[in-house]
Amino acid sequence: MSSFLVQIKNASVYLGDTRVLKSIDWTVRPNESWALVGNNGSGKTTLLKLIFGELLPIEGGQVHWFGNREWTGLADVREKVGYVSAEYQQNYDQNVSGLQVVESGFFASIGLWDPVSAARKKRARECLHLMEIEHLADKPFYHMSYGESRRVLLARALVHRPALLILDEPCAGLDIPTRERFLATLQKLPRKTRMIYVTHHIEEILPAVSHVLYLKEGTVFRQGAKEAMLEDKVLSEALGYPLSVRKNNGRYWLKGP
Repeated sequence: MSSFLVQIKNASVYLGDTRVLKSIDWTVRPNESWALVGNNGSGKTTLLKLIFGELLPIEGGQVHWFGNREWTGLADVREKVGYVSAEYQQNYDQNVSGLQVVESGFFASIGLWDPVSAARKKRARECLHLMEIEHLADKPFYHMSYGESRRVLLARALVHRPALLILDEPCAGLDIPTRERFLATLQKLPRKTRMIYVTHHIEEILPAVSHVLYLKEGTVFRQGAKEAMLEDKVLSEALGYPLSVRKNNGRYWLKGP
């Protein structure tokens, strides 16, 4: 087993002349699932792009994947990482079917540009079944509800049995009942599935999440075991507002005033 899934050391990232991440140190181990929490503009999406290989740190920073400290190329990384983002929902040709969206996960592409083998078609249908959305296989993407399309994107992320699942604010734009149905679907994933779940809503942090990292103004504010990180004082300092939390059935919720 790899000693880590992702390891980031002293990584800083600039976009133009602006430093958006500063001296990030973070290790995700094989037995861990993380919530990445921060206010809007804290650098969460930039950190995901660093993990996914879309951005590189400036000189001196390092990003390693799956126990390998040698660069193996983005193709190898993306074969082992499943990615779900609300942005993907807007980028697809809306005429494609649910099955075609799932099949595109084999190529880490938006759309299908290569033939899909019979074995891959079978695996894509297995993932639709896992998400309990076989009925969406032939449905045009543009006819789907937000909740349906989000579950199709989750099936897409699972087709190559990823070692790590990255969920970038997957409940953005969902109403509360649809959000809860999506989160219930996540909880049905195999127990060995490891994830990084990005959010600024603590009620989305599922029992399967073991650790929390707070980003604040492009730096790691705090990181550690979930129970310690979701204490009132830590959460309030991380998000810059006095907050109080209650726990119910393994989930965390903000208390009213």
